Amino acid sequence: MTTYVNLDRIAELQGVMGAEAPTIVASMLRTMTAAIDEVEAAFAGGELDRVTQAAHLCRNDALMLGAKPLLDALTALEVASRDDDESRAREALDGLRAVWPATREQLATAGRTP
Repeated sequence: MTTYVNLDRIAELQGVMGAEAPTIVASMLRTMTAAIDEVEAAFAGGELDRVTQAAHLCRNDALMLGAKPLLDALTALEVASRDDDESRAREALDGLRAVWPATREQLATAGRTP
């Protein structure tokens, strides 16, 4: 099984935050889901500036949670959309779509862990 989230990073958060860590992970997952939904809507509307903003917001949470494949996909998307390169942005969005479902599932599992 491919690892999309650094579970050691989640364990570190658990060690620092105690029982609050699963709640924080679940909250970040909701925020990331909303940001990726915004990426999809903005891209569909041809608004690459909105894509850039949403990808950047989601990158912060991906970094904090150790979601490296997602972070890489979001970085590529942010750079391409910031450069106003729709072709590269479309490729990066495809990369995001490839890693997000498994990342979301692993984060959901981590968010339920007591």
